[in-house]
Amino acid sequence: PLQYPTLMERYRTLMDSNIIKTTVMKANKLKYIALSGAFMLLTAFATISCDDANDWTTDSSYNRLFSVPKMSVSANATDAELTWSTTPGTEYYIIEISLDSLYDDVAMGTGKGSIIYGEDKSITKSPYTLEGLYSDSKYFIRMKAFSSNTPESKWGYMSDFSFKTRTEQIFEKFSVSHDKITLYWPANSTADRIEIIDTNGTVVKSIILTSANLEDGTIVIDGLTPLTSYTAILYNKESKRGVIDFTTTAKVPDADHTAFLQAGDSLNNDLFTTMAEAGYHTVNIALPAGSSYYNENNINIPDGMSVTFFGLPGETQAIIGVKGIDIAGTHSFIKFENVEITGSGRKADGNNTTNDYLFNQSKAATVGAIEFSNSFIHGFKNTPVRLQGSDEKIINLVKFENCIVYGADARTYSLIHVDASKGKGKVENIEFSKTTIVYSGKCLVYSRNTDFTSLILSDCTFSKLLGSGDYLLDCDKNGNGPSQGVTITNCIFGSTLAEGKGIRANDKPVEVTNSYITNDMKITGNKINDLITYDGGETDLFKDPSQYDFTIIDGSFAGKTNCGDPKWYMK
Repeated sequence: PLQYPTLMERYRTLMDSNIIKTTVMKANKLKYIALSGAFMLLTAFATISCDDANDWTTDSSYNRLFSVPKMSVSANATDAELTWSTTPGTEYYIIEISLDSLYDDVAMGTGKGSIIYGEDKSITKSPYTLEGLYSDSKYFIRMKAFSSNTPESKWGYMSDFSFKTRTEQIFEKFSVSHDKITLYWPANSTADRIEIIDTNGTVVKSIILTSANLEDGTIVIDGLTPLTSYTAILYNKESKRGVIDFTTTAKVPDADHTAFLQAGDSLNNDLFTTMAEAGYHTVNIALPAGSSYYNENNINIPDGMSVTFFGLPGETQAIIGVKGIDIAGTHSFIKFENVEITGSGRKADGNNTTNDYLFNQSKAATVGAIEFSNSFIHGFKNTPVRLQGSDEKIINLVKFENCIVYGADARTYSLIHVDASKGKGKVENIEFSKTTIVYSGKCLVYSRNTDFTSLILSDCTFSKLLGSGDYLLDCDKNGNGPSQGVTITNCIFGSTLAEGKGIRANDKPVEVTNSYITNDMKITGNKINDLITYDGGETDLFKDPSQYDFTIIDGSFAGKTNCGDPKWYMK
């Protein structure tokens, strides 16, 4: 077979041929001629340049310092550090910042809020601190290089042309109520106004600061809405000098002082002692929703102090689980609003306990009112309210309104139990309104051998009252009782635990209006006249009384929308 020559063999064959030799010789000759011509041309140019000056012109505008090629800024609230790449031949730099855009056609110093640094030739090296800035503001920046013997550079700009200062924070503290905020900042600070904005960014308040505000460093801003989130902004012109987010509290009762407790705080005597030493006579103890405050010791309300235990709104009520409350001395009122009050207590070691009473007053006391409103009271072994002992104790009013109360199922004590010796304890007026009572213990009200003024039951639902032979109202056997009688309006008496009796008291009238008694309410003596008989038991009238659901389910019941606790009206 034929053998193809390699590429190298073919190349060598061609090189040995005359054709290649002739070609190479001609090429070398041409190369020599070309090099000779180029040398002659260069000689001619050189001769001309030595004899004559150039006949073209140059642009002197290019004879200047280089522009600053690279800048970066690290900004704080009222100052910023500028760093740049220095340029050769530069003796000093001038820097300009402005709240307006900067570009070559903008004359230096004409922009809004323009500040020029370095006109005194003091900026000679990087970095440099820019001072006197507005906080939370966008600044545009540029700089030039200067020298005494070379024209200045053109303006140099940052790659993104601007930087933004941080928000300043000179607010020192603040306090909030349901409709106002008190703000504090350093005295004699520079500022001109405060704006309050809502969560939509709408300005709801704009307040020009007075000289007194600025000298004192404080202002009170009112007219806000309870339980609403806001932002307060302190301005100096367009600069934000302080920003605070806050939420107004629920509306609390008027008082000298409100102590807003946090979850985990302690409800103890130190708290009350401190408020008494501060001279407060009316105080609110505001408790956040869902929090719990247990104490295995008694709480002693200082003499002369009136207290409202106020549960702040939320999904679940704050819980108070103290051993008891001592009200010795004089008090205008002790109130509980929107709280859960439980006898199921807890000791410091975490073990559970059951408290006997909320009030078990034996020491001398004079109280205008003990009131429970929109609250759930339950779990006491004996009763929430008892007066006992030989010291003089007078409470003008005990009132439950819009509450649910689970009393004791034992017969030892009554829901309100006054058994002080020799008439030394008295509750002048007792009222249950828009309230559900389940279990009463011995009686609903027991006032042994004691006269008082009134008992009012209105818009209430009662279930599982009394024990065997006990009374709804019992003033013992000596004919004492309310001087204004008993008033029963729009009430439903659902059941007794055993056969009981009506009212044992003086002969003052019992006025009954639009009130019903089921056939589960076994009253065998001292009956209450004018109660309307419901032809059925609790399970016929209420949805699930065994589980304490007293929603009215009987559509034929005449009082389905106007009788009993309104919480249970037929919808």
